[in-house]
This record gives sequence, structure tokens and C-alpha cells, in this order.
Amino acid sequence: MRVPNSKFCLLLVALTIVFIQSSRSQNFEHSKTQNLIPNPSFEELNTSIKKLDMEMQNFGIMKDWKAAVNSPDVYHPGLQKVKFIHRSPNFLKQFGEQDPNTGEGKVGMYIAGGLYKEGVTAKLKRPLSAGKYYYFHMYVSLGEGISNSCTSSIGSYFTARVPKITSTSKIPLSIKSSKMICNTKGWTKVCGVYKAKGTEKYISLGYFADGPQGKSVKGGKYDTGYYFVDDVLLMEMNAPKNLVQSQVCDMALKFSPVEFLIGESEAYTEIKKALDSYIQYVTIFKVESIKLIGHADDAGSAFENEIMSAMRASNVKQYMIEKGVDESLIEIVAAGDTSEVITSGVGLAPESNNRVDIKIE
Repeated sequence: MRVPNSKFCLLLVALTIVFIQSSRSQNFEHSKTQNLIPNPSFEELNTSIKKLDMEMQNFGIMKDWKAAVNSPDVYHPGLQKVKFIHRSPNFLKQFGEQDPNTGEGKVGMYIAGGLYKEGVTAKLKRPLSAGKYYYFHMYVSLGEGISNSCTSSIGSYFTARVPKITSTSKIPLSIKSSKMICNTKGWTKVCGVYKAKGTEKYISLGYFADGPQGKSVKGGKYDTGYYFVDDVLLMEMNAPKNLVQSQVCDMALKFSPVEFLIGESEAYTEIKKALDSYIQYVTIFKVESIKLIGHADDAGSAFENEIMSAMRASNVKQYMIEKGVDESLIEIVAAGDTSEVITSGVGLAPESNNRVDIKIE
């Protein structure tokens, strides 16, 4: 165990670092709490609905979302509890077998022109603010069962009122895919940045014009594509500087704790690379606080381990400040060797406790 020198011990006092007996592992919830989309992963159903007429018109079971045009479809285990007067056992199976991107729920819709186009609408958690920029994404996958074409004409549309979309509407999307989405085996992110007018209260997903841009995947001309949709995100951004939309869409939105080598506290190259993703995130989005929770293994005394964990958190803080993060947002917490690693989904070895958790709110 490398023991820090007395100079750094004095620094700890100056920093008024908070020592705690325990803390939880990395808990990155910011994008969830800031998301303006209700029921963004289509997990919640209207449980009060016990009976519907037709299984082919099952969208009424979805909480917070309404059909924007025609009859989009719900995929969720909760449908088994609904009594359909007219049940079509193989109706949903014909579209494809993809698992949801996350969770248990997803929706499906035709991307077509004219009579067959479909879409869904939800009221945002709060109206968009005039002149503000918003990051948007949703995940889509082409249903291989019934689609004979794929398209780039899928995305989102923002409105001040509940949109009145019909089969003859020719409404351009506010954000649309930048590429053809022909993947039937996985999920593709449709992403973009939207500058608000200040009246928008509703979001619609799908395609609402005529003549979608696409290509056939089974021969012949473009006809229709059926797409699954999951995990919708809309977050307010800070005023962008030199905004490059593709870079924003490629940034990390899921993070793991920053892991240190045993006995090390310096922010070496690998540490800085991991931190750069965090720094990009807190620079782009509205953040109220950043908590850096340092940890250490149990190689030394309890006091030595607290000091080591504090050094790690302090070095992370210093690097963030050097990269332009507002120092007033950052709080340091030294957990020492008191907090066990939560290994599920964080990519750390079970025996590792040499890390800094970063909690953004």
C-alpha cells in the first residue's frame, strides 16, 4: 500500500473532503431523470384496461402514448392479461421476433405513405423552451417478418397541440434518421438535435408524409417497412458550441466506474480516456452536481485507505477542472475501503475496489 505524504494530507483538510462509511457503486441516473419522454421504454401499461375489442388494435393498453395515425402495435407480456373479444393469436408473431432493446416492452408501426403509415404520440413531461437545444434518440429495428423494404424516413415530430395526422398528411419530421435502417437482427439509434420554438408540448414518432425514402430488401420497388421502436430519450442541452450533431449522437450515455490500478491514484492515460466521456456529457447536458466517490482496497489501515480513495477522487476532480468542468459542481467523497463493489453491469472484477464512482445529477 502506497502511503500519501503529509503535504497531501494537508490538502485533504483544505478540500474539506467528506469521509463516509459506505457508498453505493456507480449509479448513473441523470439521463433517466432528465428525460422529457413519459414511459420512454414502453414498459408501463394501462392496467385498468381489462378488455379490448380487437387484438389488432391493442395500442389502447399503452400508458402515456396514443396512436397518432392508424393502429400501431404493442408488444408486452401484459397483453396476456387483457381479454380481447376478437383475438388473433398469430397477429403479432408475423412481424418479427426481436427482443426489446431493453426491458419487456416495445411498439411496432408501419413506415409507409398514404393509408398505411402509422405513428404514436405522447405529451412531454414539460413544454420545450424557446431557443433551447434538445438531444433526441430512439432505437429502431426492422421487422423481418413482414417488411419488404427499409427506409431512413423514420423519426420524431414536435407539436404544440395534439397532432391531427391523417393518411393524407404530408408533415416533415423534425428529426429523422441520417441513414437507411435495414438491420433486422439488432437495434439502431435514430438520433438528432432539435432547436425548440418554445410551443412544443407533444412528440410523435413514425413517418407522417408521403413517399418515404428507402429501398427494397426482397426485390422490386420500395413498398413498406415495419419497425419496432424502443427506448426514447429527449433531454435539454446546454447552449452548444461548435455543435457537430454526429459527435453528439456518438457520445456515451452509459458509464462504468473509473478503475485504478492497485496502489495507484494518478489519473493516467486510461483513466483520462474514461473521464473524457463523462466530461463530454456534463459539458453538453444540464447538470446540477457531480459527486466523485473515491474507493480503495483494504491493503492498508482504514485511515490510509481513506486517504488513497480521497487522492483518487481529487485527481479525477483536477482533471475535470482542467478540461473546463465548473469546479462548483464537483463534490468529493472518500469512501475508503468501506464499500463493496457492485459487480453487476459495471465491468469490474469482483475483488476490485480501486475505483472512483461518478454520480451526476
